[in-house]
Amino acid sequence: MKFALVSFLTLCVSVVTFAQNPMNAGIASTHPPLNSVVARSFEYTIRWGITDENAKFIDTISVIKGEALALDVIIPNILTNASIAISDLSYNWTIPATLTPGADYSLRFIGDNSDTTYPPYFSIKQFGPVH
Repeated sequence: MKFALVSFLTLCVSVVTFAQNPMNAGIASTHPPLNSVVARSFEYTIRWGITDENAKFIDTISVIKGEALALDVIIPNILTNASIAISDLSYNWTIPATLTPGADYSLRFIGDNSDTTYPPYFSIKQFGPVH
């Protein structure tokens, strides 16, 4: 009985610890925020904060599109020079003119810790300045 109780309490502590420290690429994305709008052919600054001091680099930033359970990779990696330091806190991206306008775009950050961060959805519009 005591063993079962200790096992259950250990499991509860593990679940709470995991919920407080979800696995991610070592960052929390701050821009683009939910429902923001960016325009094709314009430069946009992607921003983040550091959540894991042990993670040092973002190896990949992918452009993804679609429903949460069926995401399509549109651009496998927008980084032009291999990886970037997490401490840079931002990356300037020129949105390709070839992307189809839509409201279901997101990014996927993969860190050197092999974990992934998904920011909220944003929209890409055909013309005009960034909101």
